[in-house]
Amino acid sequence: MSKSISKNAVFKAVLNISNIILPIIVMPFVLNAIKPQLNGYITVGENYTAIFMIFASFGIYQYGLREVSRVRDDKKKLRQTITSLFVITTVTTTIISILYTLFLIIFHRNDVIFYTCMVMGLNIVFNMFNVEWINEALENYDFIAIKTMIVKIIYNVLTICLVKTQEDFLFYIYLTCGINFINNISSFIYIKKKIQFDFSDLQLKKHLKPMFSVVILANTYILYTWLDKSMIGSNIGSTETGYYAVAQKIMSMIDILMFTIVQVSMGRLSNYLENHSKEVYLRLLNKIVKVYFLLLFPASIGLLGVSKQVILIMGEGTDRYLPVVPILMVFSIYMITIGIDRIIADQIIYIFGREKTDAKLVLIGGILNLALNTLLVITKTFTPTTVIGTTLIANLVVIALEYRLVKKELKLDTHLFAFENLKYLYYSLIFIPITFFINTFVSGIILSCVLDVIVCCSVYLVILIVTKDEVFFELLEMALEKIKMLVNKLKAI
Repeated sequence: MSKSISKNAVFKAVLNISNIILPIIVMPFVLNAIKPQLNGYITVGENYTAIFMIFASFGIYQYGLREVSRVRDDKKKLRQTITSLFVITTVTTTIISILYTLFLIIFHRNDVIFYTCMVMGLNIVFNMFNVEWINEALENYDFIAIKTMIVKIIYNVLTICLVKTQEDFLFYIYLTCGINFINNISSFIYIKKKIQFDFSDLQLKKHLKPMFSVVILANTYILYTWLDKSMIGSNIGSTETGYYAVAQKIMSMIDILMFTIVQVSMGRLSNYLENHSKEVYLRLLNKIVKVYFLLLFPASIGLLGVSKQVILIMGEGTDRYLPVVPILMVFSIYMITIGIDRIIADQIIYIFGREKTDAKLVLIGGILNLALNTLLVITKTFTPTTVIGTTLIANLVVIALEYRLVKKELKLDTHLFAFENLKYLYYSLIFIPITFFINTFVSGIILSCVLDVIVCCSVYLVILIVTKDEVFFELLEMALEKIKMLVNKLKAI
């Protein structure tokens, strides 16, 4: 295989880092311009489009990535598989786009959010051209990174320059939808130049049933947080929904970077299990888990420690978004459960083709989440912070049920929760007293945030060196080797 996981990870990491840095730069401008109430309108629109998008995309990212990865070495099967899946998503996207429009006309025609939601609904239509799952299955991470970064930079520059006041609200949502279209159509044109459609052996029925299970499995996070935002909107208001969404977006920025390792390895894991052996698959899986946890735990606990500074920086020093702080703190812990669930669901259960069983477990978690949220309403303790707390509990229950499935039915010896993996969580817990001490005695927002990051990273690095952590030194050696190769190439030039 010509493309290495480390090279793919570099491209994906560059992309995901830009997906963190660029929104961090632009978010304060947007939040300051559109104010909490209008941000709440956007959140409602995002919430509606997200739930309809689940059924429009029909699980294509997860399912398509797996199926294309399995046949990517057979050019004819590759073309036929891509064609069949594209036909299915074209049909589902068309149907769901019509249903979304009818939903808004019937239930929200006279509401202030109507036009915003209609415009944002264009993203569902544009989903028809979203073929990034093909690029990822074929490991075209260089193209994905370069293309997306260019589009994102253009979007951010236009936002900063042109979105200044509340009057620019409509332009902002037009711009967001337009950039999404450009991003999707660019990938579609790129793939079409490389792979032609082959309608000679359409197998629609074969894919429909497993894709339906994936619709639920691949969108656990969206389904749970969608339920949260819907109940917040109906019980408290759109402004509080916006607060929840701000915290969710900030957590997602960090989570996307952590997700890099899972994303770039899914196709390879699926290919190994299909064409090699379970032993080869397990070796790679265990290695990925260690690297993932080494990064996930400090990122989550670190975000917990700097939550207040992050919100103040995003709000340009004002206290307008201070209610977001406790929500973000709970989200930072929730991010750990998302990461663990991704390993179990995406890299084990799904790759072994047990998505139908996992969909049932996810449904149990969804019912539990709804029950706990209803209990909060009854006891009058329903707030955005307690709502994400119940989602955290529901996700922990799902993880326990999924892990039981892995151990009892799949009989895989993953050692997922062994000390060699969880030690990174124990190391990271020291960040809590460190950030508390710094934040108590350092008043400057940016200064305290910078000190928190520097001191915590330094302490974590020292612990890894003192304990002679094998994963860390392996990554360090790999990085130094890459740097050495790059230096040699520059010298040769």
